[in-house]
Amino acid sequence: MTGFRQILISLLFLPMVCMAEDDLLTRFLDNIEKHTLQSDFTVTITEKASQPTTITGTIVMRGEQFKAQLMGMEIAYDGNTLYSYSEDNDELTLSSPMPDELADINPLLFTKALSESCQAETKEQAGNYIVTLLPGQPGSGVRDFTLQIRKHDLMPLYAAMRETGMKTTTLLFRNPQFSDMNTDFTISKPDAYINDLR
Repeated sequence: MTGFRQILISLLFLPMVCMAEDDLLTRFLDNIEKHTLQSDFTVTITEKASQPTTITGTIVMRGEQFKAQLMGMEIAYDGNTLYSYSEDNDELTLSSPMPDELADINPLLFTKALSESCQAETKEQAGNYIVTLLPGQPGSGVRDFTLQIRKHDLMPLYAAMRETGMKTTTLLFRNPQFSDMNTDFTISKPDAYINDLR
């Protein structure tokens, strides 16, 4: 599950907020809070001594709620319960994550914690904003975080997080779109084995 959590963190660390770029990032965060974001994605994890790992999937998210499908798994968080379904085992695990556990898998909380001490640099390039966040505290484990946001609708297009141990995680959104649709951020598999840890 740890590898999956890292992928999910990489996938969902979009809503970064930093006081230095309050207006742009606040507007971006408002879009994530108010509208449902849907996208296919590719996550690439590159480490110094190994071949890159590439994972594709789909995501639907709104605020801290999300539902993602990748690697034969579904994971969702509705604000209270974390749902994790493994297709291989036909097992649905339900849990109530503690705040620190949720920060590990919920990038909204992770990035809010990081944002308390970050510095931001923003530039415009080819109709997009490029926002680079630099943590002020060396113990965060993150060297920098770069987010590419389409200027006219504040749509996330690309994100990259470089960690202190020479690890880089990139996230490329393919065909992202905002909508106002109501999404069920739960997973229901009535015939699956239920592992209820709540």
